[in-house]
Amino acid sequence: MRKKYRERFLDPEVSKKIEVLENAPDTKSRLERMRTSLKSKVTEPFYIGAIGVFISIVAFLFFNEYAIIPIFFIWQFCSKYIKKSRTDIADLYVEHFLKPVLTEILPDTEVDYFGRIDLKILSNLVRDSEKYYSNCHIIFGDDYRTEFCNLESYHYTTDKDDHEVRHTDFTGQVLCAKLETNISGHIRVVPVYKKGIFGKNHWPYGNKRKDEKEVQTESIEFNNSYSIFSTDDFYTRLILDANIIELLNNMKKNMDVAIYMNEKYISVAFESKHFLFTAPHTKNYVDKLSLAGEYEKVRTKLADFYALIDIIGEKF
Repeated sequence: MRKKYRERFLDPEVSKKIEVLENAPDTKSRLERMRTSLKSKVTEPFYIGAIGVFISIVAFLFFNEYAIIPIFFIWQFCSKYIKKSRTDIADLYVEHFLKPVLTEILPDTEVDYFGRIDLKILSNLVRDSEKYYSNCHIIFGDDYRTEFCNLESYHYTTDKDDHEVRHTDFTGQVLCAKLETNISGHIRVVPVYKKGIFGKNHWPYGNKRKDEKEVQTESIEFNNSYSIFSTDDFYTRLILDANIIELLNNMKKNMDVAIYMNEKYISVAFESKHFLFTAPHTKNYVDKLSLAGEYEKVRTKLADFYALIDIIGEKF
């Protein structure tokens, strides 16, 4: 029998354990030192940027067009410094706030803050986008080696003045679990964006493709909120049972959720409209950092995700 993880994120004892860990004298002392270090690193880029602007202005006033070369090198230096500072901030945040929480829940969890889930997995979920930006790649220490990342996807259009305009399609989180199934092809469950005279629109998750068949369920609420596009009718009806339908209907009340699954993995996109586990960028943000607070940011989403995986995993 497969191990189930949903209850781990609903267990109040886990929250209490993290609070006890955070309030331990040695932990409090260590976190306070990290907050001081983070505050210093958060403010440094502003000072470096201001100095760079000042020197550039002075150079231009004295040397006119000949100032272009020194200004170029000044901004090269500032750019590299700010980039390194952001990396240092993310490393401190991960090592002293994020990773201690995640490994307390699931040992052997790995975090690569500037990494992402495989692009093919992301594009299979949000098909209508052209570009995908992601961060905070986490590989949880569960049997599925579940992957997590923040995702913002977008596309471009050209306005009447021939200017390129960026449009954000999706902002939220993606989770992906490695799970061997017998699905032939794939199954997609996508939210209904709106209905019109031309039928349902599923932007940005993609409408029905030529190789897909739309599968209806007995739930009117579900059929109005989601569409199922599949290349495997048998496993679609086997997997998407009443328990999954009820769970997705409940999730829809809080945010849009999309699913893509094939013979190798199950992936879920939660359109929360914001990023989780954002590395601190202001002193005020640093002051609010806490181990328990970081855990609460993701607890319910992980519980919902593992509820889906637990139910689907029982089918195979």
